[in-house]
Amino acid sequence: MRGMRIILLLVSVLLCFSLNSASAKRYMMSIHTTSPLHMHRQHLSKMKVSFLKVGQGDATLIIMPNGQTMLIDGGPYEAGEVIIQKLIEKGINHLDVIVSTHPDMDHIGGVIPIVEQMPVSLILDSGKTYSSLTYHTYRNNIKKRGIPFVSVKEGQYIPLDPHVSIQVLNNGKSKDENNESSIVLKVRYGKADFLLMGDADVRTEHEILKQFDVHADVLKVGHHGSYTSTSETFIKKVEPQFAILSYGSNNPYGHPHQSVVKRLKRHGIMVYRTNKRTVEMETDGEHIMLESSGLMPLLK
Repeated sequence: MRGMRIILLLVSVLLCFSLNSASAKRYMMSIHTTSPLHMHRQHLSKMKVSFLKVGQGDATLIIMPNGQTMLIDGGPYEAGEVIIQKLIEKGINHLDVIVSTHPDMDHIGGVIPIVEQMPVSLILDSGKTYSSLTYHTYRNNIKKRGIPFVSVKEGQYIPLDPHVSIQVLNNGKSKDENNESSIVLKVRYGKADFLLMGDADVRTEHEILKQFDVHADVLKVGHHGSYTSTSETFIKKVEPQFAILSYGSNNPYGHPHQSVVKRLKRHGIMVYRTNKRTVEMETDGEHIMLESSGLMPLLK
C-alpha cells in the first residue's frame, strides 16, 4: 500500500538476530504509526508467506491470519512430495485453495500428487487449456476426486479471509501463450502488499499497469527471472522492498537472467532466491519479517 512509502521519515529497517541454535537471521521492516488501523490490528494474527524451494519451478504457500491456506502453483511433478512434507511440517493436512497460474509443467506438475494425497477444497485455474500429458493428468485427477474447478476472472477477489484482499490481475482468457495467460495475484494485508507474477511476461505487465495499482512491498518476480519479464517500467511502478526469484540451480534456461538481477538491485531492492532454501516471510499488516535458517546473501 502506498502509505508504506509516504511516511518515509517514520520508516526504520531493523536487523534482528534470534537467539536460537539455528542462528536464524530476521529482517524486519517496521512502519511506525499511531493510526487506529495499527491499534486495531495489534490483536490480529500474522499472515505467513512461504516461497517454497521446488527446484526449477514455482510454488508459494500463504497461510491467512484466520488459518485458511492457499497454495499458488505446485512446481514440477517431483516437487509435489516435497510440498506435501512441508505442509505436514507446518501442521497442514488440508488445502483450502490451490491456484494454478497456468498450465506449464513446472507450475502444475506438483499439483498432481498433492491432490492425490491431500484434501483440497477448491482449484482456481487460469482457464488456459494445454495439450500436454501433464495438463491432462492434472485435469483428470482433479475431476476424479470431485474437487471444484473454477476459472478465475480478471479483477475478481478471492474471499479467504475478511482481513486479506486477494485480487486477480490477469487470467488466461483469450491468451495464446501459456506464460501470457498466467494468473497474477495481488495480496494485501493491512499495509503489506505482495505481488505474485507467476510466469507473466512484459506484455502482461504492460496490460495490468493500465488497469491496476501494482505497487507492492514484495514482488515474486515473473518467469523465474527470465529476461522476458520484469521491465524497467514495471519495477518503477511496483517499487518493491523485496524481490523473490524462484528457480533451480544450474537450470538449462539461464534463470535468473543477470540483466533482471542487476535491474532489481539498481533500484535498491533486496533480492532473495529459492534455489538453496525456502524463503519464509510473515506480516501483521504493519511489519514484514523475512526469516531463513542461516544467512541468505543477496545475488551478485
